[in-house]
Amino acid sequence: MKIAIFFTKINPPPFLLTAMSSKLSMLLNAGSVLVESQPPTQSDLKTILQSRLVRYHERRGTLATTDASNSLEKIERATALASLDVVEGVQNIIGAEGDPDDIPAIGTRDLAQLRTLISIAIKWGIDPLLAKLKSSWPAKAFQASATSPKIVEISDVAEDFALLSSMTFRFMGLLFPSGPQSPLPQTLITTTILNRHVGQILSPCIALGWLSKSLNSGEAVAVDALRPLTMRLLAVLPPSQAITALGAALSSHREVPHIRRNCVYLLGRQILRPFGVRGLFAAVLGEDEGSEGEVGLEQLEHIARVLGTVPTNIKDEEFFSVTVPQLLTLIQEVKYPHYRQAAAFAISRLCDTPAASNIILSAIHTPLLIPASRASTNEFSAEKSLSTLMTLVLNSDPSPTLISTLISPIFPALYSLLYHIEQVKTSDPELVESLRGLVTTWGRVIGQEEGMSTLWYLIHSDRPGWRVDIEGHIERLETADEPTGLSLLTPEDQADVEEMDETANILNLFPDPAHFVRFLKTIDRSDITSDLFVRLLEAYREAKASDEDPLRTLLYLQLVMQLQTQSTTGNTSTGILAKPSHILSFVKHALESANAPKQPAPSTSRSPNILEPKGLGLQGLRIVDEAEAQEETIDRDSDDEDEDTVPTAPDDEITETAINLLLSILEVHDDLSARNEPILDDISTLLEPLAANDNSPTIKTLSRECRMVMTARLASTSAAGASRIRRGVEEEDMHATYQKALKLLQDPILPVRAHGLLLLRQLVTPKRSSSTSVPQQKPQLDPVLMPSILSIFLQSIQDDDSYIFLNAVQGLSAMVETNGQDVLSSLVKIYSTGLDGLAASVLTKHDVNTRIRVGEALGQVIRRCGDALGIYVDTLVPPIFHVFRSSHLPTTLRTSALSLLTECENTHSLALITYTVDLADSMIDLLQLESVSDTQPSRPTKPEQDVPPEPQRSRDTMDDQPTSTNTKFPPLRRAALHFLAILARATTKLVYDGVLERQPFPSRLIQRAKTTLAYVASVDKDNIARVMAREAGEYVAQLEQAEL
Repeated sequence: MKIAIFFTKINPPPFLLTAMSSKLSMLLNAGSVLVESQPPTQSDLKTILQSRLVRYHERRGTLATTDASNSLEKIERATALASLDVVEGVQNIIGAEGDPDDIPAIGTRDLAQLRTLISIAIKWGIDPLLAKLKSSWPAKAFQASATSPKIVEISDVAEDFALLSSMTFRFMGLLFPSGPQSPLPQTLITTTILNRHVGQILSPCIALGWLSKSLNSGEAVAVDALRPLTMRLLAVLPPSQAITALGAALSSHREVPHIRRNCVYLLGRQILRPFGVRGLFAAVLGEDEGSEGEVGLEQLEHIARVLGTVPTNIKDEEFFSVTVPQLLTLIQEVKYPHYRQAAAFAISRLCDTPAASNIILSAIHTPLLIPASRASTNEFSAEKSLSTLMTLVLNSDPSPTLISTLISPIFPALYSLLYHIEQVKTSDPELVESLRGLVTTWGRVIGQEEGMSTLWYLIHSDRPGWRVDIEGHIERLETADEPTGLSLLTPEDQADVEEMDETANILNLFPDPAHFVRFLKTIDRSDITSDLFVRLLEAYREAKASDEDPLRTLLYLQLVMQLQTQSTTGNTSTGILAKPSHILSFVKHALESANAPKQPAPSTSRSPNILEPKGLGLQGLRIVDEAEAQEETIDRDSDDEDEDTVPTAPDDEITETAINLLLSILEVHDDLSARNEPILDDISTLLEPLAANDNSPTIKTLSRECRMVMTARLASTSAAGASRIRRGVEEEDMHATYQKALKLLQDPILPVRAHGLLLLRQLVTPKRSSSTSVPQQKPQLDPVLMPSILSIFLQSIQDDDSYIFLNAVQGLSAMVETNGQDVLSSLVKIYSTGLDGLAASVLTKHDVNTRIRVGEALGQVIRRCGDALGIYVDTLVPPIFHVFRSSHLPTTLRTSALSLLTECENTHSLALITYTVDLADSMIDLLQLESVSDTQPSRPTKPEQDVPPEPQRSRDTMDDQPTSTNTKFPPLRRAALHFLAILARATTKLVYDGVLERQPFPSRLIQRAKTTLAYVASVDKDNIARVMAREAGEYVAQLEQAEL
C-alpha cells in the first residue's frame, strides 16, 4: 500500500499504468460496498455492516477480521479501518509523482464515495477512540463529558491508544506521504481532508503528541513524532483555516487541560503569523465581502479574548508588537466593514492591558504629537492616525474610559488642528466635521476632573503648527506660522483691521478665546465650564498681582470675558452659573481680598491716592520738601480740584466681577438663599463695607444691589414657611403682593425694583377712607414679615436713585404708623446709637449719609404723627437732643438732629413743652460759642515773607466735608436760629390760644436770647444767619409781649 512512496518522476511503463488502473478500479469497487446506497434487506445496523464487511473482503480478496459475534462498536471500527484502507490505496495511486496525464482519473461519483469513506474513518474510528481514551484518563485531570462511557476496561486502553496513534499517522501520511517536509499531494482526497476534517485530525494529533506526563501509563505515552507533522500541517494551512481548525478542536475538548492549553498556545502562534489577525477575523466572522450585518457580542468577545491571551514563553511586548499593527490596519478595512467593527472592539479591550495600550497609543498619538521632520518613516501618518481615532470612537462602545485613554493625551493637538483647519477656507468640510465631532464627543463624556485638567493644560500650552494640503494630507510642523504684529498695521490691511469683529484674535492668542468658549458651549458641560471659569478668575487675579507674562494675563481676561458673554446667553442652566457653589466660593475669596486691610499711605494735604510698589515708600521717592509739595497742591488749577475721582485699585476689577457674578447667580437660581447656601451669610457681611466704600461708586452701587437682592431672597424664603397657614381672601391677596414685591426687588432693572418697593410701601400703608385721612384699619400682613420689610426699607434709603429713596422713606413712615413704637425705636436706634467714645471718631461719609437718610425718614414720621406726637416724644427727643449736644460728632449730623427737633416743634409744640427750656438754652449757648464775626482782623504777615495769600477754597463747606466736626459751618447756626424762631412762634401761639397760662421761659433766658440774637444779626459773617437772627429776635419779642 506504500508503493506510491517509491515512484519517481520517470513516466511508468504502459503495463504498470494498466495495473494501477486495475487496482484503482478494484479499490473503488470494494469501497462502494461499504457505502452502498441500496435499501438494506436487514433492519439491524450491526447485521448490515457485517454483511458489507464480508462482501468488501470478498472483493479485496482478504480475510474478514470480524464476525457476527462481535459488538457493534468493533464492527463500526472495522468499517472505519476498511474505509481508511480504501482511501489510503486510492491516494497512493492518484497522488503518485509523475505526469498528471498518466495518473488514472476518477469520476465525480467516485469522489463522493471517497468523501464518505473519509467521514466513516473519522466518525467510527478516530472520534470514538479519542473519546474512549479521554474517559480513561484520571478524573482529577478534567471533568469528563456527560457522553463519556461510565465503565472503562483498562486492558483495552493500550490497544485503543495504539490504534488511534496508527490511524492518526495514516491520516497524516495521506497529507505528508514522505514525512513532515514533503509537499502535499495535489489530490481531491487532500483537499477534502483539509477543507472538511482538519479539525478532527488535529484533535488526536494534539491529544497524543502533547500528552501530559501525568497521563502517561504503560505504552500510552506521548507520540512525539506527531508534533512536527502537526506543526507542518498548521504551517501549510492559511491562518484563517488553521485558526478555525484549532478553534474546533478547542471547543470539542475544552475539558481536557493539556488539549486546551496547547490549542491556545498554537492559536497564539497562528496569530503571530503574517496576516494572522486577519485569519482570526476570517475564522470567526467569515470572509463575505461588504458584509454589514450585525456582529454578535459573543463573536466580538471571542476575538478580543484570543487577541488578549499571550501564548506561553512569549513576552507581552513581543506578542502585541505583532498583533497590534495588524489590528490598526484592519480598522481601516473598507472591503470588510464587520472586520472594522471587530478590530475597534478588540482595541478597546486591549487598551486595558498596559503592554498593548502602550503600543496602540504610541502608534496613534506619535504622528499628532511629534513634527513630521522628527518622525520615523514607519509610523502612521497624521491623517491615518486621525482616521483611526474616528473609526475607533465610532465603532466602539461609548466608554468614557476608552475615549479618555485615546483622546485626552492628544486633545490639545486635536483642538489646535481643528482651530487651524477651521481658519483655512479650502479645508475638507467632512474632515472639519469629523474632527469637531471627535473633540466634542470627548468633551461630553470625559470626567469632570480629567476634563478640567486637560483644558487647563491646553490653556497653558503653546500653539503647535499644522499644514493641511488640498489632498487632505496633514503634517505637524515644528512651530506655528504666526503673522507678525507689524503686518496688521500696514496700510493695505488697515481697512480690514477697522472692520474686525470685537472678538477677533488680533494678538494671536492660543487658544482663541472666542473659539475656545464656543467649544465649551458646544460640549454642554456646565460642571467643567463653571470650575474653569473660577480657576481663570483666580489665575487672572494672581497674574495681575505678579510679573507674569502680560499676554498670559490678557488671555485669562479674554477667556473670562468670553465666558461671561457667551455662557450666560441662551440656556443659562448649562453656563458658568449652573454650579453656584464654586462661584460663591470665588466671590467670597475675592471679597475677602477686597476687604483685607491695606497698608496706609503717608498722609499729605489733598494728595491723590498713589499706588505704591511694595518695599518702596512715597517718602523715599520725594525730591522736594513737603512745604513745596503743599504749595504745588494749592496752586493746582480749578479743574484738578473739581475732580472727585479716585484711582481704581488693582483688585477693583476682580471685586466688581465677583459682585456681578453674584448678581447673575442670584438672578439665575431663584431658590438660592442663605438657607440653602450658608456661605451667602458671609458674603453679605463682606458686602457691607463695600456698600459704604465711596472710593468706587460702581462697587458701592453693585454691593447695595446685591445686599438688597439677598435680603429680599431671604425674606421670600422665610415667607414660604408662613404660606402654609390658612388665611382669608384679603390676607392671601396681601401675601401674594408681598411675594411679587420681593421678586421684583431682585430684578436687575432699576424701574422694576422701584415698583417692587412701591408694592411693599403700599402693603404697610394703612387704608384710609375717601372722606377722611384717618386710617380705617391696619394691614393684615403677617407680623413675622415686618423685620424683613424694615430691613429692605433701611437698605433702600441708601440708594442713590431718588424714587427708590423716597419710597423707602415713605415706607418707613407708614411702618411707624402701623407698627408704632417698635419700628420708631429701631429707626431712632440706628440714628443715634454708636456715637460715643471711639466709634464717633471713625465715622465715615457712608455712616453719616446713612444716619442723615434715616433722619429724613424720622422727619416724615414726625410730620405724619401730627397731634399724636406726644405718644412718641420721649422716644424721639432725648436721643436726638443727645446727638445735637455731642460736639465731637460731625457737624452735618448735629445739624440733622437740630432739623428733627425743629420738625417736632413745628408739628406739635405742646408735646415738647417739658423740653423747651433746655432746648432753647442749648441753642443760645451754641450761637454764643459758634458765631463767626465778620469784623475779625486778618492774620498779620511779615512783609519780607513772599508768601501768597491763601486762596478761598470752594470746598470749605459742610456739604463737601460731611464728616468734619467744624462747628463754624453756617448751616449749624442757621438750624439753631430756625429752631428758636419756630419755638418762639409756637409758644406764642399756645399762649394766645390759652393752652398755656404763661410762657415757660424765665425772663433771664428771654433777655439772654434777645441779646444773643441781636449780636448775631449784627456781626455774623453769614448773611443768611443774620437775617434769620433778626427774624428769630422778632418772634422772641412777640413771645415776651404775649406774656404781658
